[in-house]
Amino acid sequence: MKNVFLKIVFFFFLSVILLSCEALPANYSRSQSWFIPENVPKKTKATLSLLSVQVDRTGGWESIEREAAVLAPLYFWNHGYKVVPVREKPAYAAGIQIREREINRGLRTKRSLSVEVRIWVFEDAPEAGAPVRDHKLPAAVGRVIVIGDKSFSSSKTNDRLLSKAIGKATRKLAIYERRKKNA
Repeated sequence: MKNVFLKIVFFFFLSVILLSCEALPANYSRSQSWFIPENVPKKTKATLSLLSVQVDRTGGWESIEREAAVLAPLYFWNHGYKVVPVREKPAYAAGIQIREREINRGLRTKRSLSVEVRIWVFEDAPEAGAPVRDHKLPAAVGRVIVIGDKSFSSSKTNDRLLSKAIGKATRKLAIYERRKKNA
């Protein structure tokens, strides 16, 4: 009996200790790095120019726009596309639209976050700031939508959605390029 009681007490204290570690705040850190050589490697698929990054959000959107504009060329690089200035006449041009909406559901407020990356053949791209509806359809589009409690105020959320949207758009652009070569 005494042995069983000691096992129960031991299991109880062990459980409390293991579960309490879950309640402790953990410092979270995520990092990435990029090496971009001066000479473009042969694996680079094409060049593109970043036309604009637009954020549709209430309050504090300028820092999100700047962060996306700085990170976008790096994510394009991850997928084999080098971002160059417009004066270099790249093969493609891209525009990024970021939206955050609040949805009221009773007493709870949810957010809808979306990141859309549109890539045009450079000659078909709209001028920076021109309405997109007056131009040809893009060659590729990637869009990621999340509904929940997250916000673009978190760089982690902004980073993940932008990376996914660029990845989706560049995969579709690769399909477009293959079809263009085969035609």
